[in-house]
Amino acid sequence: MNLFDRFILTIYSLALIVISIAALGILLNYIPLAVVQDTVADIYGSTAVHIPYVIVVVIFFLISLRFFFGSFIPQKSRQEKAIRQRGEYGEVHITLNTIQSIAERVARKVKGVRELRTTVKALESGNIISLRVTVDGETSIPEMTQALQYEVKTNVETIAGVDITEVKVIVAEVVTQDTPPVRTRRVE
Repeated sequence: MNLFDRFILTIYSLALIVISIAALGILLNYIPLAVVQDTVADIYGSTAVHIPYVIVVVIFFLISLRFFFGSFIPQKSRQEKAIRQRGEYGEVHITLNTIQSIAERVARKVKGVRELRTTVKALESGNIISLRVTVDGETSIPEMTQALQYEVKTNVETIAGVDITEVKVIVAEVVTQDTPPVRTRRVE
């Protein structure tokens, strides 16, 4: 249910609460019969069209139709994105968050990695892990990135049983012992 439907349902529910309270008041004689009769007589007795009443009734009718027919439309399930594998005993779903966690844990153990951010994409062509790293500046970047790609690929494939077609490494920053890393927030 989206935000608009929730808002409409809230308004609809509040209106039904007011109508229910009025009905209880009438049934329990808290609202005098004369007030009810005068209101009904005012609506029926007048030759003029009561525009506000008509508008409220039409809105309630349309909202009721929306909720009625909306209940027959199947909703998309909000499943986490996952890689599905068919095994000997059934189906296994491994979420992309799980693969991301494994990749981050392995990448943090590689010498020279100071900070990292990981994304995982499951595409038709294969599964891709992207690592955006900050390195220490003391370790050879080509050796460190090659070790990072190898370790992440082999460990994720071993632990999760998922084939990784590519491990992309982006060296975002080199940090020395003297200068602390500069953290910038980026919206992706």
